[in-house]
Amino acid sequence: MTGKKRLINLAVALGISGAALFFALRHVSLKSLGHILWKGHYGWLIPATFLLLSIYGVRALFWRQTLSVTRKVAYPSLYSSIVVGFMANSILPFRAGEMVRALYARKLENLPLPLLLSTIFIERLFDLVSLSLLLFLYLVFGGQGVGGKSLWIIGGTAGLFLGLSALVYGRLLVVRILERTIVPLTRGHRFARKLVKTAEQALHGLSSITSPILLLRLFLTSLAIWGLTLLLTWFTLITFDVTQSPVRVTLAFLVFTNLAMLIPSSPGGIGVFQLAAVYSLSPFHVPADRAVALSLVNQGLVISVTGILGYVFVSRSHVSLASMQSQALEIEETEIGEEAPSPSRKEETP
Repeated sequence: MTGKKRLINLAVALGISGAALFFALRHVSLKSLGHILWKGHYGWLIPATFLLLSIYGVRALFWRQTLSVTRKVAYPSLYSSIVVGFMANSILPFRAGEMVRALYARKLENLPLPLLLSTIFIERLFDLVSLSLLLFLYLVFGGQGVGGKSLWIIGGTAGLFLGLSALVYGRLLVVRILERTIVPLTRGHRFARKLVKTAEQALHGLSSITSPILLLRLFLTSLAIWGLTLLLTWFTLITFDVTQSPVRVTLAFLVFTNLAMLIPSSPGGIGVFQLAAVYSLSPFHVPADRAVALSLVNQGLVISVTGILGYVFVSRSHVSLASMQSQALEIEETEIGEEAPSPSRKEETP
């Protein structure tokens, strides 16, 4: 990626965040915001911190299960990779932490990058399924019943999951088609071979969803992740005395802020997270200044915990976050197959 394109992308991200932050703060008094932040019951952030660390632990368990189709991977390596990935998401634009997480895990465990990225994709797919279920519950608790929007949400998520399952079950056919079409067209060029190899590795990483037992375990693990996240969100809300309609308000804040984080924006989702918080809490008559205070504390907790712990992990493993960011940017314009290490390839120390 050229320097000019990076600057354009960064400008777009900052523009999105700036616009979102403007709309989130347009009815907020800075004096009132400071008063609310001063009066917060921050003791609730102690159990919230332990919950956050537990969530990363359960995510590491989820990742280990998806990687079990290849070989047994050390749990500490996965835990540290997840923390480093979330830390990178907090300081890099466009959620580049996903690629950094995969690169960090590759260095620790010497696994192919396409395999790691495909298993991360599985995790994000289950996140989408769990968020859809939470959104479904929000609509049901809001009196909208089972129908209309609720059925569209569940049906769309189920359709996506079934489509991906069909792709995985037919993965060998996909690889054979690539071998018969791409490879002959390029007349044996090494790019074609690497493309087929990359596709094969990626599809192999998705193969965990073909096992009914493992599929059920992944689903239950994902529910555990979001159940803990729901409780963490509740602790954040009661820090600022937002206790009305506890189930619905917690579901609303959790679902809409996480959906907002899918929008490409500046590091940590600054701006879009605040706007989503204001939007999600407005039906419960929560003032904009209190909603913004909630969002700032919620983000501050994640950024501080992942920043401190991620720095410890990166320092101990002698890995440069800047070098991984550079690799992530380079991979965006090169085929991933070249990045997949072989056992004989020696990793360079940044």
